[in-house]
Amino acid sequence: MSVVAPGSPVVASTDSVPPVDPATPATATAGVATKPRDRDRYLDMWRALALVRVVAYHVFGWIWLTVLFPAMGLMFALAGSLMASSLDRAGSRSVGRRLRRLLPPLWAFGAVALTVLFVTGWGPAPSARLGWGELAWWAFPARTPPVGSQHWAWAYNSVLWYIVTYLWLVVLSPALLALFRRWPWPTLIAGLALPALFLFQVVQVGGYFNEQATNVSTYVGLWMLGFAHHDGLLRRIPARRYAGMVGALAVTGAVWVVISALAHGSYDLNRIPVGNTLWSAAFVATVLRFRPRLDWIGRVRPLARIIELLNARAVTVYLWHLPLAMILSSLLAPVTINSFTAQVAIRLTGVWLLTAAAVALFGWVEDLAARRTPALLPPSAEPPRVAAKRAAGPVAGSTTVGEVAPTLRRPVNRWHLGMVTLVVTLAFSLAYTAVHVSPSSATTQSQGRQPQHEVAHYVSDLLLVLDDASAPGLPDRSTAIEPGTVSVNGESYPHAVVAPTPNRLRVHPPAGCDRLRAVAGIGDTDSERIRVTFAVRVDGVTVYDSGPLRTTDAPANVDVELPGASTVDLISVSARGTASAIWADARFVCAA
Repeated sequence: MSVVAPGSPVVASTDSVPPVDPATPATATAGVATKPRDRDRYLDMWRALALVRVVAYHVFGWIWLTVLFPAMGLMFALAGSLMASSLDRAGSRSVGRRLRRLLPPLWAFGAVALTVLFVTGWGPAPSARLGWGELAWWAFPARTPPVGSQHWAWAYNSVLWYIVTYLWLVVLSPALLALFRRWPWPTLIAGLALPALFLFQVVQVGGYFNEQATNVSTYVGLWMLGFAHHDGLLRRIPARRYAGMVGALAVTGAVWVVISALAHGSYDLNRIPVGNTLWSAAFVATVLRFRPRLDWIGRVRPLARIIELLNARAVTVYLWHLPLAMILSSLLAPVTINSFTAQVAIRLTGVWLLTAAAVALFGWVEDLAARRTPALLPPSAEPPRVAAKRAAGPVAGSTTVGEVAPTLRRPVNRWHLGMVTLVVTLAFSLAYTAVHVSPSSATTQSQGRQPQHEVAHYVSDLLLVLDDASAPGLPDRSTAIEPGTVSVNGESYPHAVVAPTPNRLRVHPPAGCDRLRAVAGIGDTDSERIRVTFAVRVDGVTVYDSGPLRTTDAPANVDVELPGASTVDLISVSARGTASAIWADARFVCAA
């Protein structure tokens, strides 16, 4: 199972990111005799879809999902729109209110995570500047909180970059909104151009908060696009001009993504800051302008309720789904599931069932944070009678406080239709390219640049999932010079993984590692005529193939780049017999 270690866009990881504004209450405050403001069902639907997309991405590591549906850019834009609305209602006090709704769910998650990490052996102090003082970021995440040295610990903090970025944007929002309303278009354009300024070092931050500054620069333009949506700036642009602007953004963003992927070896949008901002802006602008009627959702009450629940418990779902996906991966490791469809169904169902349990246990913290009465499940924001009335259609000229006026049936504007067609076509084209076109820099063995300082994580020390064979181990003592050491063609290697052919070893690279090095050789065989082929697949794409090797051939030196890799498969297949396939000193290399 590909449980992805999603990280920030500037540190090798995942997407990943929760697809909702974590400070958005789903229902009115319980017990307060005020009429709840109606929610925008259209935007709630997109938040729910984005959350589902994020979970799927983290479970399966499907890179193509990031370009097909840039969920993070959309969610930052929607959060920016809601933040502008909060600032209009409560001024700077809204900053404290948003943080109050964000932090308690993180504290509950952190309490469990830290307990697990310390009980199982944290290891040395965090390597960052503050040492053990870095734990303070679990209380106020201005930086990504640290985790222990366990090989699975990344699952507890690798997605927290979104919480960190959201916090910074909330704190900066009063100043950003003032600038935006003083100079709307120059401010929005500057925000969208900021990632390029960082890339070409026109703007440099560096230092202790460099990662956070880079992440904020990637999404601040989307956040201000939300300001523009809230203030009605986008609606005032004529359809023809709007479609042209979106088309230019979409084409530029798509081209940037492809060129960057070919140059650096990954189509993961989270690792292409400029392309991420441009392509996300085009996608978001399309979503915010093209609003089909969704009255039918209200008539399908179970679907409407699911959307409502995902919005009400979004932070809990986001925080817990990745550790639970990792646990599920370990539970399913011994199980052979031959059908791809069955694998997808079983793993998604399992993750959502475990996440539902976490929501039942910890979701009430979001109620407390929003000053609602804690509940196992939040009450419906729309009683059945109201839902039925809404589904039957609005009364002419009537709206409720806070409700987005219903969209009347009218012919679809041809410019809007062309805009949607272009963006959808580019989205599917990028996804197809990400699946079927292997970036050239990732398909060849690396021959050039070597980092001056490296940290190696040996595959033999990591959690492995082995298909089609028994558990991996050391070779027979006749080929071992000393425990843990393997001899290949007379040369000894202190670390190795050995398994009978044919087999596939699946492993998740540690965060920050972008290379794999190994010596691939043949151990004990049942035939001198045997041929063994070694291959490396990254996120389903073959990036190395040794060709058939004989026992008399020199071992193959494997040295491949793995930029943004989520899962790595070490594959060995044999013809004319069975052999012990040796991956000697197989290791992931990270820049120190």
